[in-house]
Amino acid sequence: MSHNPPVRHGVWLRRGLVAAVAVGVLAVLGVVVGLPVLRDRSQQRLEDRADREVSATAQRVRAGLLADRAGGESTLRRVAEAVDGVEVLTVQGVGARPDAGARLFFRVRVTTTAASIFGWQRAESAACFAQLVPADARPAALERVPCPA
Repeated sequence: MSHNPPVRHGVWLRRGLVAAVAVGVLAVLGVVVGLPVLRDRSQQRLEDRADREVSATAQRVRAGLLADRAGGESTLRRVAEAVDGVEVLTVQGVGARPDAGARLFFRVRVTTTAASIFGWQRAESAACFAQLVPADARPAALERVPCPA
């Protein structure tokens, strides 16, 4: 009747250690592979938010311009540049009559920052727009245009 419990206990201990090491290695690999993916997703969300803010800023400019249609080109320029992050590129009169309206080309730049588990992240976005500002009450759509080089 020989009973050998220490050997059986040693086998279980070795198996447990091997399993613990395997789980540890998998956890480390998961972190090494997963963190860059999470950081990239977080950065992409921040860039998407910055792009939405560019569009929202352009819409605020549009609303201001269409609310002040009666002003001249200098007034329209001033209205647009009063919005933070907006740079007026050109203002052109449309048509032969001075009261026909104007067409504004402007650039919107937005920088967005956010805290994350990876520290501070930053995203910049810019886009150019053209807005026809007719002197009368005609509707005028905001147009996204390529930015000059």
